[in-house]
Amino acid sequence: MDLAGVAFAEVAERGLCVLEGRDVHEELPQRPVGIVELQTLLGDTAFSARARAAVWRDIAERQDEEGWLVAAVGVALPMLRHLSAALAEGRPGLRADLDGEVLTGFLEALRASESGLGVEHRLVWGGYRAGLAFACAQFPRLPVGTCVPVAAAWPPRPWGAGLRWLLAQSVRVGVLSGAEAKLVLSARQGATPAVLSAATVTPGEEWALRLSVAHERLLHAVLAGELGPRQPGASR
Repeated sequence: MDLAGVAFAEVAERGLCVLEGRDVHEELPQRPVGIVELQTLLGDTAFSARARAAVWRDIAERQDEEGWLVAAVGVALPMLRHLSAALAEGRPGLRADLDGEVLTGFLEALRASESGLGVEHRLVWGGYRAGLAFACAQFPRLPVGTCVPVAAAWPPRPWGAGLRWLLAQSVRVGVLSGAEAKLVLSARQGATPAVLSAATVTPGEEWALRLSVAHERLLHAVLAGELGPRQPGASR
């Protein structure tokens, strides 16, 4: 990721990659827009999904032109760094390999990108799924469940549709129950098994077990292709 960031800075400094805002979308500045500014705009939650899709369609169409593949990675770096850092939490020795896997997944999705509102979501998913697959193969198994941070790794807004989307889809396709999805979301929002136990008659160990099982089901559904963009139950 660090090397990608250096390459991105060099391409930006040379002024190789510029979008004409008025030709891409009305929410962009109606003038030439450089890739550093694009990175900032795509990090803004106020930038609409349609505007984001228009930007990524334009970038994808230019990926074979000089500098634009580096530009695409650089624009997405905040999201890609989040994925890799979350998956490597507690295991810094795996960070370099995770960086490579996440980048590869993103680039493969970029190569296969299609037009449509969900183009950015498919790019995010490419990096996410590749990183999860590597983490699943490398991380030690727990007696029950998995230690892969499948929920923590999913990027928050504005990248993608957020963890709520993934959990809602998992309920629609029968991977998780509604109660399990709420438990995963509560845990991501800071509700630990101890906190849940204090608020209910259920022991903390039982909450931890339920959460572990839910995470494992979610992980294997992602890797098996049961969840994701354009899968049954996915929003289009």
